[in-house]
Amino acid sequence: MTDVLLVVGGALAVVLVVWDVTATTLTLGEGAGPLTRRLLAAAWRLLLRVHRRRGGRPRLLSSAGPLLMGVTVFLWVALFWAGWSLVFLGSGSVAEARTGRPGSVADVVYFAGYAVSTLGVGDFVATEPAWRVMTSLASFSGLALVTLSITYLFSVMSAVVGRRATATQLHGLGDSAQGIVVGGWDGDRFDPAFTQQLLQLPAQLAAVAEQHLAYPVLHYFRSERATASAPVAIARLDDAMLLLGKAVAADVRPPAAAVLPVRRVIDRYVATATHGRESPHDAEPPPGPGLDRLADAGIPLGDREEWRRAVDAAAPRRARLRRLVEDAGWEWRE
Repeated sequence: MTDVLLVVGGALAVVLVVWDVTATTLTLGEGAGPLTRRLLAAAWRLLLRVHRRRGGRPRLLSSAGPLLMGVTVFLWVALFWAGWSLVFLGSGSVAEARTGRPGSVADVVYFAGYAVSTLGVGDFVATEPAWRVMTSLASFSGLALVTLSITYLFSVMSAVVGRRATATQLHGLGDSAQGIVVGGWDGDRFDPAFTQQLLQLPAQLAAVAEQHLAYPVLHYFRSERATASAPVAIARLDDAMLLLGKAVAADVRPPAAAVLPVRRVIDRYVATATHGRESPHDAEPPPGPGLDRLADAGIPLGDREEWRRAVDAAAPRRARLRRLVEDAGWEWRE
């Protein structure tokens, strides 16, 4: 006899998992599904608290990304399996193939597991035609779940490598915002090769920004070294662009066509990196970048009052960047 409550409850669990998996792996631009988003955010906040209480040990957070990905996939599989188990348990149609004996709860869970894994061994079967069709549906949906999960894992790992490569390249420009600016100065002007590097950055930064939107879990892959951290590198680059656009004297600045596109793409990065994700705190804007290294390098500086106004105007943007840096487990450093 069919137990409608069990069937409906199981079907709702299956639909919830399908919705969450689809929203996480296929619906680009919408972030993670409701289960994944809440699970990852709660787990990351807990890990951040532990990380800070233990004095900022990097290994804890650097292991979090793979761990959270594994937990997410395990949750998908467990809920999916449980949902189909409830459906078949409520159907009352699962029986031993040889004797026709009705299956126990353990037998039904066993049958559902083999059905969703597409590895059915045939020792238990659904006795009614309609539920045999449902068994086929369970197998097809299970195959889709496994395929999407594996594809998503590979895509995320590829995006993690690309993001860290970009961060390492940005670090190579300089060890701070001032370092980036000083590194491009040849003593008389900004080197054309430096300007060419700036012109190439938007394409790389845009890829990082869109990867964050497609794979929100990227935020939880934290490197052990700050030199491979995208939030740190991009925040530093943004301050360097602020220096080039507002602190350096107008007659020696790189062309606006080299500086402004970088800042616009960083805007996009900030928007995508924070899309659909709540922060455990609001960050205050950090102090403005210093000018001492620029002056020591002989770089002509513009009006100091204009510079102070520019730093004040950039405060909300820099506060969001600081929040990204700190939410990734790093401290803001110039």
